[in-house]
Amino acid sequence: MKILSVDSSSVSASVAITENGVTLAENFINNGLTHSQTLMPMVEKTLNDANMFAKDIELFAITNGPGSFTGVRIGIASVKGMADALGKKCIAVSTLEAIAEPLKNEDSIVCAVMDARCNQVYTAIFQGGKRLCEDKAVLIDDLGVELENCNKKVVFIGDGSVLCYEKLKDVVTDIHLADENIRFIHASSIGRLAEEKVKNGETPIDSAKLVPFYLRLPQAERELNNKLKKN
Repeated sequence: MKILSVDSSSVSASVAITENGVTLAENFINNGLTHSQTLMPMVEKTLNDANMFAKDIELFAITNGPGSFTGVRIGIASVKGMADALGKKCIAVSTLEAIAEPLKNEDSIVCAVMDARCNQVYTAIFQGGKRLCEDKAVLIDDLGVELENCNKKVVFIGDGSVLCYEKLKDVVTDIHLADENIRFIHASSIGRLAEEKVKNGETPIDSAKLVPFYLRLPQAERELNNKLKKN
């Protein structure tokens, strides 16, 4: 199955085409430009790199959150547009699950973390490719309490990994950072997870059913709610 996967849920963005678990082409960028500028040119380049046309794609996969509210919306809107135009189905993948995918064979505690600001992270914990908790937003100190007595090697991966490592290295014993080259999401991980989901019986959905998964209200809504409470 030829899968085109997209991620724009954090500071980086990537696009990949995979087939039967093999990466045919992939592009990754982390240059500070907005995803609205970079994402569709990356899709075009990835198709060209794989010597394919958009019509050759059989399934679209996308990270639907948690993550940057704007980034998640841009990614979903892009995939919706492509899938709808081509009449193709979609699979949504947790951003945190995609972050942890390169370490799915690790026996260590794999802690996927995204910087959610205000001393918080979006996180999910995995071991041997299996989830140990649902996606959640927590204070970094509370995450440290959760990991403090796990008695296993802990590996942080994701754009919040250095932040967590520096804050918790004197609190949690035996914590490590994932290699820098796998610390950010690569879309090939999304493709592998999407194919795995289909093989395990998950039914791909129409593009119209793709929706963002937020763990917190967008900042604008939070500020509005705070003003309403004060009034």
